[in-house]
Amino acid sequence: MTKAILKVIAAALLVSATAVAQTNSSATFVSGDQIHAAINELQSQTKGVSFRIVDVGDAHVGVAMQNRLKAEPSKTGGPIMHSNVTEVYIVTAGSATLATGGIMTDQKPMKNTGEEGIGPGFGGMVAKANDVRPIKAGDVVIIPKNTPHWFVEIPETLTYLVVRIDPSKSTSLK
Repeated sequence: MTKAILKVIAAALLVSATAVAQTNSSATFVSGDQIHAAINELQSQTKGVSFRIVDVGDAHVGVAMQNRLKAEPSKTGGPIMHSNVTEVYIVTAGSATLATGGIMTDQKPMKNTGEEGIGPGFGGMVAKANDVRPIKAGDVVIIPKNTPHWFVEIPETLTYLVVRIDPSKSTSLK
């Protein structure tokens, strides 16, 4: 099921990106083999693998694989928000509890965000999230720019494909 969801979303992104840009360049492909290799590479690590960040005319669009290791609530990391980038999470394995929204206080700028493909943003504190819900394989989450988000709990390792849409083009092409 997850494989079918990924194919549908990838096809929709490719069609919409090329339809908007209307250029003579060809589409950008990330193969299933590349995705599976990244999943295998990330099995014991908490980090991301950025496949591509491309200019589609009126935005940069990036595709990356993320992995979050099983963690107790006190060790999942705090809230972050991206100033220019909307993220789409496509959960491929595992589960977690994701919190989104609320008012971020004590904001501190994140570093090296352009090279990582996440754009400028902030870390800080959120007293109360607007929404807290479990996510699992097969789920899709859209996190608009300027929306605080963080994992409250990760009871089992979570792997997800993330699509980042950056209309301000603050991310570096890859």
